[in-house]
Amino acid sequence: MTALTSSSPAPSPMGAPDDEGRVERMEGPLRVLLVEPESEQSHRLVLSLSGHDVDITVCVDGAEALLRVGMLRPDTLLTSADPPEVDLETLVRVTRRAIDIPILIGVGPGDSQRAVRALAAGATACVSRPYRIPELSALLRGSLPGPEGLPEVGTPRPTALRSGDLELDALGHRLFVDGQPVNLALREFGIMDFLLRHSGRVVSREELWTEVWHKPLPPVNNTIAVHIRRLRHKLGDSEARPRFIHTVRGIGYRLDTGQG
Repeated sequence: MTALTSSSPAPSPMGAPDDEGRVERMEGPLRVLLVEPESEQSHRLVLSLSGHDVDITVCVDGAEALLRVGMLRPDTLLTSADPPEVDLETLVRVTRRAIDIPILIGVGPGDSQRAVRALAAGATACVSRPYRIPELSALLRGSLPGPEGLPEVGTPRPTALRSGDLELDALGHRLFVDGQPVNLALREFGIMDFLLRHSGRVVSREELWTEVWHKPLPPVNNTIAVHIRRLRHKLGDSEARPRFIHTVRGIGYRLDTGQG
């Protein structure tokens, strides 16, 4: 089996994992091990992410990925939901035993059940596939350890959130309003996820920024207001007569779904 790489990091033997398998993050590009059987998709990702300080090693199937994960010790594993040769759950479990890194699952139509089982087996998060480069780049950056990283493995979130006429599908990265799908950008999805999990209470701008952007809120910044305005447009909402997202002047926002 062969691998397509955007660079060639020096391999290290797969011995006893450091600090219970945890990988020490080194300076330099984010090292991603990608399991992608479609050559056109993998070439596109390598070319597109090369400008995002991401170094990708491509494996065509799960068996090759298991061989390389201990040799290369990547920062993140990104795999399709149906890798050839080795089933997804096995790939996740064996990787998780060998090395403590974020495991991201690319999910498309019909992959929900596989993704649920993978999350139960130890996967970290899911991302829509075919991949959208800005979304994927942000999620990969978020997989770095530390305050800007993803939630730790073992801290599960519900895969579906429902309140009133809103339903958020975490696996499919979709929001449904009155049963109709609404496509959201990465930050918009994060805002709706946080608002739905705190439906009915006032959420401050600082809370939203810390949760979605993972860093302190700058003194002067209208980014949240811009994203809320776009969200309202997609939800068919209105700032003057809001159905869902209510502005609480001087504090933040409250999601009111008309339930409870």
